[in-house]
Amino acid sequence: MPRIVDLGASSDRLRDVSLILGEGLCSNIYVLGRRGALMVDSGVGNSMNPVWPQLRRLGLGDEDIAGVALTHAHHDHVGGLLRILERASPRVYIHRLDAAYIASSLGPLLRRVEDGDLIEVGPWPLRVLWTPGHTRGSICLYSESMRILFSGDTVFPGGHYGRYDGETGSREDMVNSLKRLTALDVEVMLPGHGMPVLEDAWMHIREAYLKASS
Repeated sequence: MPRIVDLGASSDRLRDVSLILGEGLCSNIYVLGRRGALMVDSGVGNSMNPVWPQLRRLGLGDEDIAGVALTHAHHDHVGGLLRILERASPRVYIHRLDAAYIASSLGPLLRRVEDGDLIEVGPWPLRVLWTPGHTRGSICLYSESMRILFSGDTVFPGGHYGRYDGETGSREDMVNSLKRLTALDVEVMLPGHGMPVLEDAWMHIREAYLKASS
């Protein structure tokens, strides 16, 4: 059973964010807020990673999930969405170039986003940053006011970055995306896998870019 991490206990700027830590081949799920909540990624949704029991532990009911933002369309990030849609009807945000992989199951709930769009669900708005490399339609989500980056599978702690050898991956795109992220003022990084970076996250991003471009 995945465990819940109260990020607000470690950082005041994350008081409205909870982490459902993925088990095995499963992405992290971030839950922003409680009423009118936004989820960032949905996990794989298998028996090891049930979604609704964890949301219930956080005090969320079916009607509380207003949106789900997907950093890309790989199964370990989007599989749990089907479980969510069994009980709730959130708007689902995904980049246009990855939307084709899941569009048939979403109907009018689908919101295709582009670089620069704002997702105004949850406690504060998030800017969509198109960061291809891991997939053609990968995105990160950035709060300039909170200095928080939801980095998906683009960049990870310790100077690591996502694989680019998949069907729509690209090393050149990955390097360019990491270079773009180095220009941001990022204190906290919330990655698609592993534990968050709670301070000086920009250093991890810079290290990833230097490794990828060498």
